Amino acid sequence: MPYKSYKLIIAGAVLCSLTGCGLFGKEPLNIDGERINIIGEDSSLVPDYAPNEVKIRLPRPYKNTRWSQNGGNSQHLMGHLETDAKLKELWNSSFGEGTSKRDILIASPAVSNQAVFTIDAEGIVSAFRLDNGERIWKRRLKPANKEEKSSSIKGAGLAVFNKKVYATTGFGDVFCLDMFNGKKLWRTSLEMPIRIAPTVAANRVVVQTLDNTLAALDAEDGSILWRGQTDFEATTIVGGTSPAYNTDMDVIIAAFSNGELRAFKASTGTPLWTDLLVSKKRTNSLAEITAIKANPVIDGGKVFAVGYNSVLAAIDLRTGSRIWERETGSTNQPWVAGEYLFVLTNDFNLLALNKNNGKIVWNTAIPTGEDMEEKSGVYGSGPVLASDRLIVATSNGYIFSVSPYSGEIISYISTSDGISQSPVVADGTTIFTTEDAELLAYK
Repeated sequence: MPYKSYKLIIAGAVLCSLTGCGLFGKEPLNIDGERINIIGEDSSLVPDYAPNEVKIRLPRPYKNTRWSQNGGNSQHLMGHLETDAKLKELWNSSFGEGTSKRDILIASPAVSNQAVFTIDAEGIVSAFRLDNGERIWKRRLKPANKEEKSSSIKGAGLAVFNKKVYATTGFGDVFCLDMFNGKKLWRTSLEMPIRIAPTVAANRVVVQTLDNTLAALDAEDGSILWRGQTDFEATTIVGGTSPAYNTDMDVIIAAFSNGELRAFKASTGTPLWTDLLVSKKRTNSLAEITAIKANPVIDGGKVFAVGYNSVLAAIDLRTGSRIWERETGSTNQPWVAGEYLFVLTNDFNLLALNKNNGKIVWNTAIPTGEDMEEKSGVYGSGPVLASDRLIVATSNGYIFSVSPYSGEIISYISTSDGISQSPVVADGTTIFTTEDAELLAYK
């Protein structure tokens, strides 16, 4: 039996196990191993309220039809999404090459017009039907000189806008493809590797390169509208954050590998303000990494952002002044819904905070179940809020369903492959991406 076929059968078995217990069902938590403190943060994450003192209320779930880019939309603000009460197996499909010793898979899927769009570790873009996972088309994005250049990250990310697919690659190129057939409409080279998915809104494609250059391109023809740059940090984390874009206020919030969070006027590229999400505390060698990998979130007049090096902050969008901050770090986008913010920290603590004052309502330790010698290689993704459940996944194959109201772990499943990206939810379908470049779809 071919290896790929065997993997698909295993994935199918995993999906059946999910159907049996139901990701939104109720199963006892019994995971071997223990929660491992990876970063060793010093600050206390003890809840600021007594048990049951705060009753969390959330907006009603709604069914979104699109997940147009990394973080869901250009502001990375999706709220309370809707899925079925119990998720059942829908389909699974391989979209190419996953993480290996040579290549790294870092891109999340995008969903629009009843299709799922992916880019694998080799820079191949594919489109699949959302209802059954059947491949519609695929397109390999090679360098302009037709030679295979050396790059460990060939496919950086995707965004969908106005019936076009925008893709960034480790070769430094930005592509515009026809959504329906994958035809290349234009290509712009920024002459520097790109390891971050683009953000698209208001007919602009916002792209960040490896040397911390931020560029805005015209979505119609790929012409460069403006560029901005900040200092480059040599020691960083694979990947990075997609800029957040508020079209009403004409503001882009970008995060960089040196720990800077910067606001730009979207129409001109004029810098507005700068903050530094870096803790003054130094606990170990990992704490020297200043990068921001978690997408910033724009919610009304506030920006919510978290750095790898232990600073979670709410910032005034207009002035750049901090409203509140907490000493905790994460590589995962905070999830904002109603008056609350949820974030998975580097220590695998899932926190619920009041978004107005930063006070912690509850703190749940997410088990990882890994062996002690493997602890440094495990990372988490999420959370995503869907139908009164926070969905969190780990790179060693666990998917958790957690109550956003109490922090209780309601159920979990284990998969044969690790989950590499945060879940994507669109049209009631939840999609997970494995490190082996497989899409697992549930509805």
